[in-house]
Amino acid sequence: MISKHDLQSVIGKYHLNGLVESVKWTIEDNALNIDFQSPNKDMIGRVNHANFPLENGEMAVYDTSKLNKLLGVTSGELFLELEKTQKVFTKLIISDMNYTLNFSLTDLLLISSVGEITESGEYEIISELDSESISAIIKAHNALESDNVVINIDKDLDLQDVLVLSFGDVSNHTNKIDYQVPNTTLNNVPYGTELPFNSSMFKTILNNNKDATKATMKVNTKGYVKFEFEGEDWSSYYYVVRKADI
Repeated sequence: MISKHDLQSVIGKYHLNGLVESVKWTIEDNALNIDFQSPNKDMIGRVNHANFPLENGEMAVYDTSKLNKLLGVTSGELFLELEKTQKVFTKLIISDMNYTLNFSLTDLLLISSVGEITESGEYEIISELDSESISAIIKAHNALESDNVVINIDKDLDLQDVLVLSFGDVSNHTNKIDYQVPNTTLNNVPYGTELPFNSSMFKTILNNNKDATKATMKVNTKGYVKFEFEGEDWSSYYYVVRKADI
């Protein structure tokens, strides 16, 4: 059994409001792993649930939006089971006290393979994100119509280096919001670092992981950010590649 809320939460962490539709679910010893990437391959991630009630195997979910729509009619605790033809899973059956849903699975060959990140392990900027800082980043994005955010280093009132997220277009004649990120460690950040990213991507990732008990943003100044989240029974991570130019 799994609660409707927990199942929808796991799905939301890769679906990202419709950004990712087709994925492979891999279950081994009640642990679920889902690898995914954005259509234009500027984001790669994984979500894991350590207590997922399905038998071992791989299943291909082609239309996650349809799965979410079906889940909308359910409530409370859900019972999950798989139906197979020969050795291939063909249906995911979801039941609650009133409904039984039959969701058709697709061929695993129709799911595109997910790329790989060669992680150097070196991050010059590490921020521990709490609920207040996550909310602040989301609010900053929502306050502007721009999808631009630039990671840069500035000075605080004590002339100490601090991490700043600058939201808005680069033109001097547009509205901007600068947010100083607390709880940040800076390790030999190159002078003049300015890394542009898609702020909609940041907002969507953070919004779907707000239930995390631990959240971290790590910046590699060569051009990518890694978000890491942990909850009671789940974890997720996302690599986001910088924009080509500002």
